[in-house]
Amino acid sequence: MLRIKYSDTPGGKIIGKDITSYVTHVTWSGDNEQAARKLEFQIAYNVPNKDKAFQALDLKLGGFVYLYYSEPGTSGEMVLFQGRIFFRKRTTNTFTFEFTAYDDLIYVAKSNIRAQMVGRVDGCIQQVCRQIGIKTGDIPSLSTRVDFIADDKSGTEVIKMLLDSEKAATGNEYTALCIGGAVNVVKKGELIDDYVASNMTNVFSTEHSESIEDMVNRVQMVDENGNIIQTLTSREDLNRFGMIQKIYKSQPPKGETVDNIKAAKALLKGQKDESSLKGLGYVQCITGYSIKVQEEQLQGTFYIRSDTHEFQNGVHTMSLTLEYLESNPMKIEQVAYAPAEFVSSDGRMEADDDEEA
Repeated sequence: MLRIKYSDTPGGKIIGKDITSYVTHVTWSGDNEQAARKLEFQIAYNVPNKDKAFQALDLKLGGFVYLYYSEPGTSGEMVLFQGRIFFRKRTTNTFTFEFTAYDDLIYVAKSNIRAQMVGRVDGCIQQVCRQIGIKTGDIPSLSTRVDFIADDKSGTEVIKMLLDSEKAATGNEYTALCIGGAVNVVKKGELIDDYVASNMTNVFSTEHSESIEDMVNRVQMVDENGNIIQTLTSREDLNRFGMIQKIYKSQPPKGETVDNIKAAKALLKGQKDESSLKGLGYVQCITGYSIKVQEEQLQGTFYIRSDTHEFQNGVHTMSLTLEYLESNPMKIEQVAYAPAEFVSSDGRMEADDDEEA
């Protein structure tokens, strides 16, 4: 069961107006390519000169919206969403008013900062949020140390840089979520307990596609003179699918330090798998977490890359975009060469044999 409250000012959990009876449709969604979770909802609406008996709601831009959810047969409620209205639209012939609200991570995404990030990753994330004026919640111990200047970057860009540093140092990947009006950091793919998506119980349909159209399995790094100085190879993909190569031109240090190896590795792309499912809604299935799937064509643990939950006529459905959590990540061979090993006396490039350094 859903309940929605609105308030012109913060504190709607206590003093807000319950607008549930006006709401005809709700979509609650998130995407790992976007910082904030979004709530789109539609209310019944009319003007007095068309219907004098109708009491219209006046939901203002900047107003606060709170979405509550309770399981059938239970009395306890959980807050699924709290945020501020950023967009509204009325169409006269539909007798409805449409609204879009975002949680507080929208301010982290839209606010740029200039600050020196020095110290542990977890402390720097808290520093970013303090500077923007956003509360922090549960942030795990992230002890990797950093030292760089964030110059006119958005808060989400800086947090991503910090979490990328943690990943590079420890191999652990994290994502930031807004829960209860505060920024929380969760480990990517944290498994949702006691839930299995299955075509026997709660899944309507799934889609799965596989492609190597964007594959890159070998990258050659060249210096400013065009000499090849290093190769990065995904040997398994190269042997199986044939060589698909890109050239990376190394960048000289300027401003923020350029990590050429990291940038070159980022060009390597493996087989692209895309999976999705539609089924009965489960409110814990949100972007950043992972679920078990036991279905006709999807089997295993999948990371939720995006989620869309719809509530209409008392029915809760969801659509999830999924990423299979591989147990064997891409193996990269990294081979360094001196320019003389590649360029002959007449300037022609010699073939390399990819022997490991």
